[in-house]
Amino acid sequence: MARRQTAARRYAEAGYEIGRADGTLDAWESDLARLGDVLQNPELRRLMEHPAVAYADKERVLRRVAGNVADEPLELVLLMVRRGRPKAIEPMMERFTELLRRHRGIALAEVRAAMPLDDDQRQAIAARLRELTGQRIEINEVVDKGLMGGVSVRIGDQLYDASVRSRLERLRARLTAAS
Repeated sequence: MARRQTAARRYAEAGYEIGRADGTLDAWESDLARLGDVLQNPELRRLMEHPAVAYADKERVLRRVAGNVADEPLELVLLMVRRGRPKAIEPMMERFTELLRRHRGIALAEVRAAMPLDDDQRQAIAARLRELTGQRIEINEVVDKGLMGGVSVRIGDQLYDASVRSRLERLRARLTAAS
């Protein structure tokens, strides 16, 4: 698994650097997203991962179903398939997106809430996080039935916990420490 992550990181960084040097990061983003959508097909994924299928057959099928994807992103994915790393394609795409967010000054915030947030709550959370981080915020919302209320936000290594559970735990700790 660690080798897959390392490979994914290296391929993503290579694609990112090519796109940045050429000024084609937006095209890379859309082409990799298109390829990611295509590779969500379970039959195609099995074909790409099957060691007994010849690379030439995998290449022919992927080129046919990829549509009008630019050569460089497609060649990157095909290189990964040729080198026996098809399972690293999805992590590579995630890492590429992470690099692109960082380049654009956007932080990904995983927001956990007991119930789905409405638009006003989402905007208020994004505004507060923008104040705290100084970055634009992209929210990945997760409904967590284990929370009693409030929200818990993770941005990278940073955790902002405004959940009812954590407030109650802090209150309990203060009360037991005072006794």
